[in-house]
This record gives sequence, C-alpha cells and structure tokens, in this order.
Amino acid sequence: MDSVAFTFILGVCVIVPVAGFVTAYFFRRLSSRERLEAIEKGVSIPYNSVTPRQRAARVRRCGIVMVALGIGLALSMVVAWLVEGDKGALIGAAFGFIPALIGAGLLIDYRLLRKELAEEQ
Repeated sequence: MDSVAFTFILGVCVIVPVAGFVTAYFFRRLSSRERLEAIEKGVSIPYNSVTPRQRAARVRRCGIVMVALGIGLALSMVVAWLVEGDKGALIGAAFGFIPALIGAGLLIDYRLLRKELAEEQ
C-alpha cells in the first residue's frame, strides 16, 4: 500500500474523528465551567439560549457551506480526471456529491424553519 494513501486513510478514519471528539469534549467542559461560575455568582443563564431565528440562520449557513464543499470537491476531482486521466478521480467526484446533497437537505430544512417562523408571527 502506498504510504500517501495509508496516511490519508489513517487521517480520515482515525485522526479526524478523534480530534473532533476531543474538541467537542473541551467545548462542553468550557460551557459547563462557565455555567457553574454563573450559578455561583447567582446569574441565571438559560440552557438553550439560541432563538429559532438564530437556529435557522445556522442551518442555512451550514447548508451553504456543505453545498459549496461538495461542489468544490466534485469539480476538483473532475479537473484531476481531465488532467491525469485517472478514472479513480471520477469516483472521488461522485463522493463529492454526498456533502452537496447533505447541504441541499439542510437548505430544505431552512426553508421549512422559515415557514414555521412566519406562521408563528
């Protein structure tokens, strides 16, 4: 097995998820520490301080980023196929549509959230 491919597989399958879990742990720990300090001072902090409008904006932003990521990945793989002529790059282009479709789903969710917000007002 090629060392570059092995490093890539190791990075994607092991290192990236572990780094994500460690980052999530530290964010959760920081949030808990801030919450405990606020409780000690007598300040009340609502547990879920995100408004529905802010949630919709986050969903929209994530959807746009995922669509852009998927299209960019697919296009870069198509360019690699055109330059190198490697058929494996087309498989990579197909995998680029996965985040694009996830992003499209998030944008659909955003539209539904926006309709719900309009009906509530």
